[in-house]
Parts: sequence; structure tokens; C-alpha cells
Amino acid sequence: MADKFRDCEQKYDERQTAVRGRAFKWGYATLLAALLAYSVTDGIWDWCVPFAGCAIAITVSLVPFAWISILGEAYWWTRASRLGQYVTMALLGLLNLGLAAADAAEGRLVEDGVLQLGGANLALGSVFIFVFIVSFIQGLRAKRGGEE
Repeated sequence: MADKFRDCEQKYDERQTAVRGRAFKWGYATLLAALLAYSVTDGIWDWCVPFAGCAIAITVSLVPFAWISILGEAYWWTRASRLGQYVTMALLGLLNLGLAAADAAEGRLVEDGVLQLGGANLALGSVFIFVFIVSFIQGLRAKRGGEE
């Protein structure tokens, strides 16, 4: 298992390793802030079930991580097919948003003013669509720069 991680690390040059470090730093700081905000607000009023609150905090922390990693070309899909990235992220986003929409249509997204498990799908779907958009923009920038 350690060899697998070592092989993964060797795929990044020094610049990409520095970008990944910055992305991890901002992602972790955002995770701590989001969990703190969730715990404080949950102590004041019950606005969501714990699973949804934690899932929202995690997805919020993925935003700066993905932004920095993708725009810095320091993520594990750098050498993979961009079409595969687009399809995967768009499908995951749409499926999660579809599950949240189904919960909303059945009246299960919010019950008695409390966001239910569908809120986790809503957050995940939104982040996958965000990653899709950022990857697409980065792909256009790379194409314009003559990298592809």
C-alpha cells in the first residue's frame, strides 16, 4: 500500500507538489471553519440532521481544494482524458442533484424546518458540478495555451 502512495507522489513535479500543499492547507482550514460553523449553529437551532451537516462541511472544504488543485494542474487526473473527467463529474453531479430533487418532490428534503439526508446529495451534487465547471474552464485555458 505504501508503494502505491509513493508511486502517486512521484507523478508530481516540485511545482505541483507545492500547489497540492497549498490546496490541502486551504481545504483543511475550510473544513475546520465549516465544522466549527456547523457545530455552533447546530447548538443554537436544529437546522439539519448531523450527517447532512457534516457532508455539507466536507463539500464546502472541497471547493478551495479543487479550485487550487485544478487551476494549478496538480490533481491526479492531470494526464487523463478531459472528456472522461467531464463525463464523470457531470454524471455524479447530476445524479446527486437528481436524488436531492426527488427528495424535494416527495417533501423529504426539509421536514419540520430541518434539512434531511437529501441535503447531503444537494451539497455533493453542487460540488461535483463545480468541479466539472472548473475542469472545463481549465481545459479551455490549456487548449488556448496550446497544451493540448
